[in-house]
Amino acid sequence: MGNNSDYIKEIENYFLSHAEKGIMLSSADYNLIKEWKKKEVPKEVIFKGINRAFEKSSQKDGQSESSIRSMKQCAKYVESSITEFSPVIGSNKTNTTLLKDTENKLDCVIEGLNELINREQDEYQKNYYRYIKERLILADNENPLSLISGIEEESLEKFFMNLDQTERDQITSQAKDKLGPRTRHMTGAAIEESIISFRNEILAGKYNLRSILSFTEGENEEV
Repeated sequence: MGNNSDYIKEIENYFLSHAEKGIMLSSADYNLIKEWKKKEVPKEVIFKGINRAFEKSSQKDGQSESSIRSMKQCAKYVESSITEFSPVIGSNKTNTTLLKDTENKLDCVIEGLNELINREQDEYQKNYYRYIKERLILADNENPLSLISGIEEESLEKFFMNLDQTERDQITSQAKDKLGPRTRHMTGAAIEESIISFRNEILAGKYNLRSILSFTEGENEEV
């Protein structure tokens, strides 16, 4: 995950790129980030929580600009994101126990994907889940579940690119609208990353694409 300074700086920059110009993190905010670092929480999981916090705040305030001024206001969304991705976050279990848990969870994921593939009528959705299943099965990794987040993003990218141009333009426009005037204070990289994140959320909602991590918690019976 890189050294402590890089980890904190990347999360700080990501938060500030979404916040109002001139906002600075407090010592309490830095302590929050340090705690997540100690828990071996990937920065991508924290980014997702920050994104959700700003999106929810904007919706609640009824305007494009958010009232969030500190990382503390994002904490509950980050913790929710951590819970969602807990199967792939660091563990203190022994290697043997962790391997067994991983195998069991992977079986649940594959079973859930098979149910979705069999149940789906739309070929685009079928291919979305087929791609994830294939990538997980063929993954050259002791813990394929640790790759789920990246594999889902790859699959969402393929799903998006298979849509017609008009649909892609509409979804991209909706994703940009979610950013609102905050783009004035964001770097080009942060804008692009945020647009993709919002775009993926729109895709998942519009086409009812299930989060694959939910299967690790035994929720596949309701797919």
